[in-house]
Amino acid sequence: MKSALVFTLALLAVLAVKAAAAAVQFSYTEEWHMWKTQHGKSYGSVREELERHLVWLANREYINAHNQNSHIFGFTLAMNHLGDITDAEYEEIYSTYCDIDHGNYTKVYDPSRYSSTLPDAIDWRTNNAVTSIKDQGYCGASYAFSAVGALEGANALATGTLTSLSEQNIIDCSIPYGNHGCKGGNMYDTYLYIVANEGIDTSASYPYSAKQLGCSYSVSGRGARISNSISIESGSEEGLQSAVANIGPIAVAVDAQSSAFRYYSSGVYSSTQCSSSTLTHAMVVTGYGTYNGKEYYLVKNSFGTNWGMNGYILMARNKYNQCGIATDASYPTL
Repeated sequence: MKSALVFTLALLAVLAVKAAAAAVQFSYTEEWHMWKTQHGKSYGSVREELERHLVWLANREYINAHNQNSHIFGFTLAMNHLGDITDAEYEEIYSTYCDIDHGNYTKVYDPSRYSSTLPDAIDWRTNNAVTSIKDQGYCGASYAFSAVGALEGANALATGTLTSLSEQNIIDCSIPYGNHGCKGGNMYDTYLYIVANEGIDTSASYPYSAKQLGCSYSVSGRGARISNSISIESGSEEGLQSAVANIGPIAVAVDAQSSAFRYYSSGVYSSTQCSSSTLTHAMVVTGYGTYNGKEYYLVKNSFGTNWGMNGYILMARNKYNQCGIATDASYPTL
């Protein structure tokens, strides 16, 4: 009798779990399947898909709650390809920028060498100095995309030809200089490698794989060289704006750990929860301006065109070094 009761209770428990799973699995079914199709998502089992669906539902709820008060925040969010990963997974994959003491091997930008009268707005995309948006995938190499983006701009402005350069070259070959492939790194060690290597290959000759491979640099595929790197006074937004106006695209690092950053869609981004000293992700400032009375930096990310404003974010400018945008800015010299 007792064993029959135990069996009955166990059976009821299994049925309850299955019923609950079925209920969750069919929440916003059409929207879920459309999202999977849009981003090419597939899962190895029903259980894995259910787990990812639960994460997606929680992120969906967060996005909707934020957007109900977007008039207060000043920017909107949208579901994107990152919707099925947890906060911990996002941090492990994308919060991989390694801040270092670079004072011994970089010069410091001197704004006094340039005019103090700066344009109200600038967008280096209109000067053919910014390549198309790239996607780092599940490889924590934002440092490579940031450094390469700044170099692409400098090379284009110097030569008159915009050439896409190889982040994969950096991921595979700059390990001896302090970077860690898809596990993180920084722009300064990237510059060191390019100087010592006497160049970096083009993307066409050394295509992106989104994973660390053996170093395959070939001088025949070289697309650019640099002689040094320049850092901007830490925390100086005046210095950063001057460098963007007078030099071109500038590599920066920010605190990008928040879910608000992960699902940014439009508007001028600012957050009371981001740090100006804990830097986790690198990008490229490609201009600045003012939108609806709010000053912003135009920043190129490496999350693909499905993220943000076709791959870009407007980050708050002159707002107490928001998210550390001016804490660790730099660029290479040819």
